[in-house]
Amino acid sequence: MNYEELYGKSILLLGKTRSLNANEFETLLKLHEITLQTRFGEGVALIIEGKLMNPLEQIESGRLYELHAAPIVDITSIEKWLCTSIEPNRLLMSLKLSRDHERLCDFIKNPYITDALFFKLLKLYDWHNEGLFDNDSNRDVTSAIIGRFYVDLERNHNVQYAMSGLAHLVEKYGNAELITAISQLSPIAKELKNPNDPSLKGVLDAMALHSDTPELLLRSLLKERANLIAYREPLALEEELLRLNNEKITMILAQNITLSSAGADRLEENYPHLIAAFYPLDEVRFERLLPQNAEHLALNVSLNESMQHRLMGIKNESIFAALAQNTALLIEHLETLFALNRY
Repeated sequence: MNYEELYGKSILLLGKTRSLNANEFETLLKLHEITLQTRFGEGVALIIEGKLMNPLEQIESGRLYELHAAPIVDITSIEKWLCTSIEPNRLLMSLKLSRDHERLCDFIKNPYITDALFFKLLKLYDWHNEGLFDNDSNRDVTSAIIGRFYVDLERNHNVQYAMSGLAHLVEKYGNAELITAISQLSPIAKELKNPNDPSLKGVLDAMALHSDTPELLLRSLLKERANLIAYREPLALEEELLRLNNEKITMILAQNITLSSAGADRLEENYPHLIAAFYPLDEVRFERLLPQNAEHLALNVSLNESMQHRLMGIKNESIFAALAQNTALLIEHLETLFALNRY
């Protein structure tokens, strides 16, 4: 239905509003010069079925349906339309001046406002120095964040009410904007500066690993989660990670296929077997790593036809065993290995 056609007309609401409170609903109707009625009469152009209709309202709805008195719609569609009329700057100014906590929470929980407005509203929310799930209000806001961006929530509705749900949201559906917004939530921003809340570990781990996490945020995570950042693909903060001179982190980097060529050259001296096994090969590097690292080269999925042929020609049992595990091995070489009755 084209709700613009209701301009200057009246509507009847049976039951309660759902995503907008009653005052917001009526205010937005007035922007379109639509009058809200409490009973059916002449001039009512639309009947809306809201939530929590009482028995009398249900009987009235049935009666009006039988009479074909006016079109009847669920409140969801008209609330969604009305939310497109919200003027973000005016709303934000109003909320700042009024400091109406309940009204702010209502808008944060509203699924029909834009993402841009949602993120701005989050910045206004006061967490009262408590955790994401430590009180009813904080719990509602946190579940609103998860519920808004978590795909297929109906099959995973419990995910809204657990810290693991927020971590899973970052891991599975995160993007730069969402991850940044979550990192700026007061409980998490505080944890980034002074880690002491084990319950947030999963959320911060997910941020450290996510490919869309901005570098500025990664630097805040570097001290506590350098090893996780070293796993990221594409790799970020390569120089910072190398400067740590931490053997465990350096070995992780040597296995990261998105390590820079210069970084691979640097690590090849101490970890040639890892570079041979994991780093994307060119002819120069391949030749340089032969023959001392042939067995590890045989595991590398970037081997081209010529490289595979060279390794097959060495006729070494350990190299054959490694090649047999390589998912990129050409069929002809795999058939050769089977023909030898070895693998």
